[in-house]
Amino acid sequence: MNSGFKTLAGFLSERWREPSKCEACGNEFVCGATLGGCWCTELKLSDEARAELRSRYSSCLCRKCLENAAAKQDHT
Repeated sequence: MNSGFKTLAGFLSERWREPSKCEACGNEFVCGATLGGCWCTELKLSDEARAELRSRYSSCLCRKCLENAAAKQDHT
């Protein structure tokens, strides 16, 4: 494994990351990004819902808040 890859893998490893604070609810969470992708891309959000979230928040939201946003779009 080359040193650049090791550095990246260490950076993305959960044990090395600091908790973030969700702008929507204020709860702390650890980003779900890994070399395989990010859990937030697994959620089905329309382009309109993503644009609305981007306009309201400047940072990441926790999984629960993103799941709530996805559920709300399904009921509108």
